[in-house]
Amino acid sequence: MSIKERSLDTAAEEELCERSSLLVDQALSAGAEEAEAIVSHFETIDVGFEGGDLKLTTIDEGTTIGLRVHREQRAGFASTNQLETASLARVVGDALSLAACSPPDPANRLPAAEPGPPHSLVHPSLAAMTVEEVVERARGLLAAATALDPRLAVDKASLSLSRGASAVASSAGAGALQSDAGLSLSLFGMAVDGDDVGGFDFWGDFVRDPEQWEAVQARTVERFARAALGNLGAGAAKSYQGPVLFSPAAFQSVFLAPLVSAASAIAVQRGRSALAGRLGQSIATPTLSIIDDPTDSRLAGATRYDREGVSATPLTLVEEGVLRSYLYNGYAAAVEGRSSTGHASGGARSVPGLGPHALVVEGGGGGDPSALRAALGRGLLVQRFSGSVDPASGDFSGVAKSARWVEGGEEVRSLKETLLSGNAFTLLEKILALSSEPEVVMGGSRVPWVLIDGVNVVAG
Repeated sequence: MSIKERSLDTAAEEELCERSSLLVDQALSAGAEEAEAIVSHFETIDVGFEGGDLKLTTIDEGTTIGLRVHREQRAGFASTNQLETASLARVVGDALSLAACSPPDPANRLPAAEPGPPHSLVHPSLAAMTVEEVVERARGLLAAATALDPRLAVDKASLSLSRGASAVASSAGAGALQSDAGLSLSLFGMAVDGDDVGGFDFWGDFVRDPEQWEAVQARTVERFARAALGNLGAGAAKSYQGPVLFSPAAFQSVFLAPLVSAASAIAVQRGRSALAGRLGQSIATPTLSIIDDPTDSRLAGATRYDREGVSATPLTLVEEGVLRSYLYNGYAAAVEGRSSTGHASGGARSVPGLGPHALVVEGGGGGDPSALRAALGRGLLVQRFSGSVDPASGDFSGVAKSARWVEGGEEVRSLKETLLSGNAFTLLEKILALSSEPEVVMGGSRVPWVLIDGVNVVAG
C-alpha cells in the first residue's frame, strides 16, 4: 500500500478542521499574536493474552484539543478533552495566561506552512474492524506461536488497533488534516526444555495493510521463536576487544538512537551534541547512509505532515558516512533563521517536540546475516541490548541479550550475561560491513545487520 491522497469528507473529520481553525481565530481575537491549534480524535482497541488466557480487552476513545499561542515572544500552551464552547474559551484564556508568565524568546515563532490536501493512510477494512475481529486476530497470533514448538512459553501476546485523525491549523498558514489506522502486535516469553529455562525475548511489528497481516504475523512468530529457542543451553562467551555483529534491533539501540539524538538541531544549539559543527564531515565509514523517510507507509511513523502542519518529506541525515543535515522543528529553525525540515513530533497534549518519523538505514554489500557471521568468524553476535547509552557523549555500557557465540562463522551456543561497551560515535567509523537488505525493526524503522570492530566484550 503506497501513500496516496484521497478525500476525507466525513462529517467528523470536517469538524476537526473547523474546530482547529475556530480556536486559532478565537486566540487571535483574545490578543494572541500567533496561534496554532491541533485537534485529534483517537480510538484504540487493546487485546492481551497472558499465559494462554484472555486477560485484557479495552476500548478507549476521545478527542483532545491543544492550543499554542505567542504574544510578545512569550509562549503558552493549554489542552483539553472537553469540547463545550466554555471549555474552548478556557483553553484560550489558560494559554494566554501561561504565555504572560513565560520568559520571552525571539525563537517563539510558528513555522511558515501552506495548507495541504487531506491525507489518509486508513485501509477500509481497518476502519471497519470490530472488537471481536481484533480478539480473534490476537488469538490467532498466540496460537501460531504456541503451535510452532512445545518448548515455547508465551507469557504475553498482544494486539492493538489504533485509529485516529488530526487537524492542525495555525496563523502562519498551516492547514493539515490526516488520518491513520494500524495494528500493533507483540509476543513476549521464553523457551523451557526440562530444567533448562532460556532467557526471555520479545518481538513486535506494525501493519497498516491487512493484506500483509499473515506475512507479518508469520515473521513476528518466527523471529520470536528463533530467539527464544536459541536462548536455551546458555554458556559463557570469551572476553576480547574486536568485531561484534549487531542485529538490526541492537544496532538501532546502541548506535542509531544516539546518532539521531545528536542530529537534533536543538541538541546542537544547546551544546549537547557530539555532532555539533560536523555538517559536511565524515562521521562514519562510507558504507553508512541514513534517511528519514515519512513516505514509507510500511513503517508506523509514515506521515504527510508533521505536528506543526509542515510537509514531511524524505531527508538524508547521513550519506555515505557524511553528515548531511540536522533535524529541525519550527522552534529550532527559528533559532537559526531557517526553514523547518518537517520534524515536529508529538500530539495534542503538549507543545511540539523534535524527532524523526521513519528511519531507514540503507543496506550495504555484506550479503545476508550468514555472510556477516562468516565475516565475523569468531566472536559475539548480539540481538538485543539492555543498558545505558549517553546520547551526548555516545558512551554505552550494558548487557548483550539473546546473544550468541560464533565460531567458524556459525552460532555454536547462546550466552549468559555478557557485557559490551564502547563509544557509539567512535565505533561508527569502524563499521566493517552491513547486510545487503535492511529489516523492519518493531514496525518503526528499517535497519540492516552491522558488523563493527573495536567493541569491548567482557564474558559474564
